[in-house]
Amino acid sequence: MKKTLTASALLSALLLATAPAIAQTDAAMPPAAAQPAASIDDAQLEKFATALNKISQLQEEAMAKLGQVENQEQAQVIQQEANESMVDAVTESGLSVEDYNQIANQLQTDPALQQRLEALR
Repeated sequence: MKKTLTASALLSALLLATAPAIAQTDAAMPPAAAQPAASIDDAQLEKFATALNKISQLQEEAMAKLGQVENQEQAQVIQQEANESMVDAVTESGLSVEDYNQIANQLQTDPALQQRLEALR
Protein backbone atom coordinates (compact mmCIF):
# COMPACT_ATOMS: atom_id res chain seq x y z
CA MET A 1 0.00 0.00 0.00
CA LYS A 2 2.83 2.38 0.83
CA LYS A 3 4.34 1.66 -2.60
CA THR A 4 1.09 2.65 -4.28
CA LEU A 5 0.77 5.85 -2.27
CA THR A 6 4.35 6.83 -3.01
CA ALA A 7 3.95 6.12 -6.71
CA SER A 8 0.68 8.05 -6.79
CA ALA A 9 2.24 11.02 -5.03
CA LEU A 10 5.19 11.03 -7.40
CA LEU A 11 2.93 10.63 -10.39
CA SER A 12 0.92 13.64 -9.31
CA ALA A 13 4.08 15.63 -8.74
CA LEU A 14 5.37 14.68 -12.19
CA LEU A 15 2.18 15.76 -13.89
CA LEU A 16 1.94 19.02 -11.99
CA ALA A 17 5.59 19.81 -12.55
CA THR A 18 5.58 19.18 -16.26
CA ALA A 19 2.24 19.86 -17.89
CA PRO A 20 1.91 22.04 -19.78
CA ALA A 21 4.89 24.15 -18.76
CA ILE A 22 7.92 21.98 -18.18
CA ALA A 23 10.50 24.32 -16.75
CA GLN A 24 10.67 26.61 -13.79
CA THR A 25 11.58 29.61 -15.93
CA ASP A 26 7.97 30.78 -16.04
CA ALA A 27 8.02 31.51 -12.29
CA ALA A 28 10.72 34.13 -12.83
CA MET A 29 9.09 35.55 -15.92
CA PRO A 30 7.06 38.71 -15.36
CA PRO A 31 3.54 38.71 -16.87
CA ALA A 32 4.54 41.43 -19.31
CA ALA A 33 7.02 39.01 -20.90
CA ALA A 34 4.23 36.78 -22.18
CA GLN A 35 3.77 36.94 -25.91
CA PRO A 36 0.49 38.35 -27.16
CA ALA A 37 -1.55 35.75 -29.08
CA ALA A 38 -1.08 37.69 -32.31
CA SER A 39 2.70 37.31 -32.04
CA ILE A 40 2.51 33.51 -31.78
CA ASP A 41 2.62 32.52 -35.42
CA ASP A 42 1.49 29.21 -36.88
CA ALA A 43 5.07 27.95 -37.16
CA GLN A 44 5.66 28.49 -33.44
CA LEU A 45 2.32 26.91 -32.61
CA GLU A 46 3.16 23.90 -34.79
CA LYS A 47 6.46 23.47 -32.98
CA PHE A 48 4.60 23.74 -29.68
CA ALA A 49 2.06 21.10 -30.79
CA THR A 50 4.89 18.76 -31.80
CA ALA A 51 6.59 19.20 -28.43
CA LEU A 52 3.31 18.85 -26.55
CA ASN A 53 2.49 15.57 -28.29
CA LYS A 54 5.92 14.17 -27.44
CA ILE A 55 5.67 15.40 -23.85
CA SER A 56 2.28 13.72 -23.45
CA GLN A 57 3.80 10.46 -24.68
CA LEU A 58 6.76 10.80 -22.31
CA GLN A 59 4.41 11.50 -19.39
CA GLU A 60 2.40 8.36 -20.13
CA GLU A 61 5.59 6.30 -20.26
CA ALA A 62 6.82 7.79 -16.99
CA MET A 63 3.48 7.14 -15.29
CA ALA A 64 3.63 3.49 -16.34
CA LYS A 65 7.17 3.18 -14.98
CA LEU A 66 6.23 4.93 -11.74
CA GLY A 67 3.51 2.38 -11.20
CA GLN A 68 6.20 -0.30 -11.04
CA VAL A 69 8.69 1.38 -8.68
CA GLU A 70 9.73 -0.27 -5.48
CA ASN A 71 11.39 2.66 -3.75
CA GLN A 72 11.72 6.41 -3.70
CA GLU A 73 15.12 6.41 -5.38
CA GLN A 74 13.82 4.57 -8.44
CA ALA A 75 10.93 6.98 -8.67
CA GLN A 76 13.25 9.98 -8.51
CA VAL A 77 15.43 8.57 -11.29
CA ILE A 78 12.37 8.00 -13.47
CA GLN A 79 11.10 11.52 -12.81
CA GLN A 80 14.49 13.10 -13.55
CA GLU A 81 14.87 11.14 -16.79
CA ALA A 82 11.35 12.10 -17.85
CA ASN A 83 11.97 15.77 -17.13
CA GLU A 84 15.20 15.71 -19.14
CA SER A 85 13.45 13.95 -22.02
CA MET A 86 10.69 16.55 -21.98
CA VAL A 87 13.19 19.40 -22.16
CA ASP A 88 14.87 17.58 -25.06
CA ALA A 89 11.49 17.21 -26.79
CA VAL A 90 10.94 20.95 -26.58
CA THR A 91 14.35 21.90 -27.89
CA GLU A 92 14.18 19.26 -30.65
CA SER A 93 10.88 20.80 -31.78
CA GLY A 94 12.74 24.04 -32.45
CA LEU A 95 11.51 26.03 -29.45
CA SER A 96 13.37 27.18 -26.39
CA VAL A 97 11.96 26.07 -23.07
CA GLU A 98 11.16 29.72 -22.34
CA ASP A 99 9.17 30.06 -25.59
CA TYR A 100 7.36 26.78 -24.89
CA ASN A 101 6.41 28.01 -21.42
CA GLN A 102 5.23 31.36 -22.75
CA ILE A 103 2.96 29.67 -25.27
CA ALA A 104 1.70 27.23 -22.62
CA ASN A 105 0.90 30.11 -20.28
CA GLN A 106 -0.86 32.03 -23.05
CA LEU A 107 -2.93 28.95 -23.90
CA GLN A 108 -4.35 28.92 -20.38
CA THR A 109 -6.08 32.25 -20.90
CA ASP A 110 -6.56 32.62 -24.65
CA PRO A 111 -9.45 30.64 -26.18
CA ALA A 112 -8.54 31.76 -29.71
CA LEU A 113 -5.03 30.40 -29.30
CA GLN A 114 -6.46 27.18 -27.88
CA GLN A 115 -8.60 26.79 -31.00
CA ARG A 116 -5.62 27.40 -33.26
CA LEU A 117 -3.68 24.73 -31.41
CA GLU A 118 -6.51 22.22 -31.64
CA ALA A 119 -6.73 22.83 -35.38
CA LEU A 120 -3.06 21.87 -35.69
CA ARG A 121 -3.36 18.70 -33.62
